[in-house]
Amino acid sequence: MHTPELAVLDLTSRIGGYALAHLGVAGASGHGAWERLPLGDVAGALEISWYRPAAVADLKKMPAQPDALAILVGPGGFTLLPAILALAAVRSAPAVWFILLPNAVMEDMEISKFLRTHGRAGVHKYQLPNSDPQTLWFVLMEQLGKVPRVNDYFNEDRRSDDMSSNLKSSMDAAMTIDGAQAVALVDYRSGMCLAQAGGGMNLDLAAAGNTRVVQAKLKTMEALGIKRGIEDILITLADQYHLIRLVPNNDGLFLYLVLDKAKGNLALARYKLTDIERSLKV
Repeated sequence: MHTPELAVLDLTSRIGGYALAHLGVAGASGHGAWERLPLGDVAGALEISWYRPAAVADLKKMPAQPDALAILVGPGGFTLLPAILALAAVRSAPAVWFILLPNAVMEDMEISKFLRTHGRAGVHKYQLPNSDPQTLWFVLMEQLGKVPRVNDYFNEDRRSDDMSSNLKSSMDAAMTIDGAQAVALVDYRSGMCLAQAGGGMNLDLAAAGNTRVVQAKLKTMEALGIKRGIEDILITLADQYHLIRLVPNNDGLFLYLVLDKAKGNLALARYKLTDIERSLKV
């Protein structure tokens, strides 16, 4: 089975360097190439190659036809855009995303012109709502989950049919909990949603946001020297409970359950999620 080749072309001044930290790269403030970085700290994880070119010549280091290419564009990237838009990867990769910072105005005009002239399926432009590195990271992770070969890699190489069936049945079981409105299984190392059921919200976005909650709490506990693991995190709204329950036998995963406050029983929901955890095969 072909392992997806994922590439990021970073034309930002700093925000991309912050995002690189999620891939284990420290102090990446300058130009360079960081290739085959594992997406997560587990054996066999997907890999991303990250490029921050200083000149047109640096573009030769990039793969000719990756399965997915994300081009991160900030103000100042305009000088390299003509050469980038002529790249074979931009014209032939199955998935290409231009992800623009809010203040990349001139760059936006150039990319929009390119899309009107050379637009094809699989090439898209996304304008970030802010310049937060976390927002950039989670948008990137959400897009990666849509790449067919990434899905093939997870569903065929990394999971058997039995495993896929198990995840579906686990999500279905969670939705039988009284008051359950939505449920998701999330990898908090990457922010990717591995399985979901129910509705009423964007569960991919919720998975990314709650990943930040889990990561922040784990860092706080580490700083305080607290050795005991987290069982769950409860967020109480006016009409809902949002329950984040870490899966003890699958390090790096959590179950996220949205419960109607009027219809659900929180203690029973916790009990049933514990039972579902035991049957998960990931």
